[in-house]
Amino acid sequence: MAASGMLHAMDTLQRAKAWSRDGRRRGIAWWRRRPRWLRRALWTVVLAWGGYLVLGNLLLNTLLHPLANRRPDAFQAQWGLAHTLFPGHVSARQVRLQGRVRDLAWDVQADQVTGRIALWPLLRRELRVPSVVAGNVGGGVRHVERARPAPAPRAGGWTLLFERIASDSVREGHYDGLVLEGNGTATFGFSKQLRGGPMQVLDSRVHFDGARVRSGANTLLDGATLDGMFSIARHTHADASGLRILLLTDGALSLDAEGASLRGYVDPDGQFRVGLAPGGGRLQGRLVIDDGVLQPGGRLSWTAPMRGTGVAGDVLDDTLNVEVRVDDDIGLSLQVPGREGGPLDLDAELRLQGRQLPVQGALAGLLPRASGHVAGRWHFPSLGWVAPLFNAPPWFALEGAGELRADLRVESGQVAPGSHVELPEVDAVATVMGTVVSGRGRVLAELAKGDAGALQTRLEAALDGYAIAAADAPQAPFARGDNLRLDVVVDGMPARGEGLAATTARLRFSDAVVPDLRVYNRFLSGQMRIDGGQGNASADLRIDGRGNLGHGQASVRGRAARMSFAGRQLRGDLGIDARLQRADLEQRRFDLDGSKVRLRDVSFRDAAGRSRQGWWADVDLPEARIVLPAASPALVHGRVGVQARDAGFLLDLFGDADRPRWMERLVDSGKARAEGRVRWQGDTLVLDGVHARNDRYDVHARLKLSDGQRRGQLLASMGPLSAGLDLHGDRHQWHLLRAREWFEAQPALLH
Repeated sequence: MAASGMLHAMDTLQRAKAWSRDGRRRGIAWWRRRPRWLRRALWTVVLAWGGYLVLGNLLLNTLLHPLANRRPDAFQAQWGLAHTLFPGHVSARQVRLQGRVRDLAWDVQADQVTGRIALWPLLRRELRVPSVVAGNVGGGVRHVERARPAPAPRAGGWTLLFERIASDSVREGHYDGLVLEGNGTATFGFSKQLRGGPMQVLDSRVHFDGARVRSGANTLLDGATLDGMFSIARHTHADASGLRILLLTDGALSLDAEGASLRGYVDPDGQFRVGLAPGGGRLQGRLVIDDGVLQPGGRLSWTAPMRGTGVAGDVLDDTLNVEVRVDDDIGLSLQVPGREGGPLDLDAELRLQGRQLPVQGALAGLLPRASGHVAGRWHFPSLGWVAPLFNAPPWFALEGAGELRADLRVESGQVAPGSHVELPEVDAVATVMGTVVSGRGRVLAELAKGDAGALQTRLEAALDGYAIAAADAPQAPFARGDNLRLDVVVDGMPARGEGLAATTARLRFSDAVVPDLRVYNRFLSGQMRIDGGQGNASADLRIDGRGNLGHGQASVRGRAARMSFAGRQLRGDLGIDARLQRADLEQRRFDLDGSKVRLRDVSFRDAAGRSRQGWWADVDLPEARIVLPAASPALVHGRVGVQARDAGFLLDLFGDADRPRWMERLVDSGKARAEGRVRWQGDTLVLDGVHARNDRYDVHARLKLSDGQRRGQLLASMGPLSAGLDLHGDRHQWHLLRAREWFEAQPALLH
């Protein structure tokens, strides 16, 4: 049986070989019977296809790499194994394309790409790709710091036309720091003429299921279902750059996703931050755009729980609700329902006139179209934006964190009459002529109409704790107190970028504590100083829109103040009532006409070393000027009128010069009246035209004290007696004969 089977197999093999040889003979005979032209044509096709396979695949995998990357700053392409089976067909693995267009860098990668190129359009300088199918696709765009300049348009550029790029496995897309991940499908088409020619995005679609949107490690959306379609009309870069491209865009977007929650916390530096926590929120909506205009019926809603810790350490347990509705206009509502004891309560309803998307900027482009109301109560980490909102003058600012209670009416992007903001506790700062007023208290801002119906912005600041100090010496305050009031009125609300409207302000405080009276020495001279003591200060001042003093009054009271005048040490009660009548801001000159100085219960030692007690003087300044040069000491000059207990202090300024005995009686000859002119600056004090008198005597004097030296003349008359004193430093000379003629012959010190 085995032998028989073997013989049968060998017989079968022999017959198969014979059949094969017979088949080849028949095939050769059939081929030779064909016409010669047909045989040559078929051989040509086979050889050409074989040559294409060799050369085409060699080109794809070797020579085409450097050709495609000749301009790596604008475009780069990398791929793994690639092949082509016939002209116009290309298939490649591990494809990555990237490039730059002005300030955008883009990249696309796919595991597998198969496409078809139309050959005939190549003759008219058009690269037409009817179809591209890609697998496992990802890509996106990001902004770069240094923009690549756009080439100048030139004629003759090739046209790229990708009619349909499709993928049923889109895995990722990114835009700057935002990343979209999930299971997506997409079709995309575009045309672009090189050398600065026009571009067009054809009808394109995208769909994602179970997608996630994240920013860094934070998940913004999860489990998202996204459907979108869009197209962009044919245009050049000059026609539509930046957001203006929206004016050429048609599209629709539907989204349903689980959103993140908001979490408040305070960072290690003590700054309040808002972070994200996965899940808990919801984002839903559908929007349709046609040439940059939202279409009626669109809606977008976002709900996000708010947890964690607020700015002031309060526990957050709130919910943020945001909704956008599109009808004839765009409606925006934002609510955080308040709860008892909660740190946040917000209700905002705004309408944006029209349905156009902003293309000339973000918020600035939307504000002129906005009307509605915003009301609520919430705590802000910074309140610096509140004062500019109400058009406050630049010298008034708010600082630090605090709670804000607001009820704002908005008309065409501006705060409208009836709006008000209250800050129950905030840090306020006003800078007036180099003096800083700072404190903490309540600020109220409101927009109303004045008596004549004109629009007015009113700011009221009531500071419970404040300090007033020079800007260059904040550690030495002029005064401290707890009852300062600042009222600011701004006429109208000028348009953004225009000059300030008319502004008036009134600053008031009373009985402020002056910790150290020596701080006022910056306005005195070396010959007239305050050496110590405390006191109180009050003021009622008007301020203009630039933070300059206009007019008003200020007073200082010192108790048991220690003073020095012309080298004499005094101690007593001091009262200064300064009345500001007019200010020349260019010259930094201020008129203090009508100001008064009061000295009470003054004690001092005269030139002979005798102690005097209970002296007093009332000094009136019918003319008084103070000039505050930028680079030199303050200058004070004017006319004075004095009523004093006696003329002893005036005589004492000339020293103990062996006066005649009858002159000693002037010291105790009763109340005296005097007038004269005064000027002091730095270490120099000048008295001129001084005339002191009562019904018993007359005293005329002129005196200059500078660098510790005294120079001047004195004329004293009592009945028939008269005497003149000429003083030059430590030298003096008496004139007892014709003293008046001698005195009147001496030159004045002030002209």
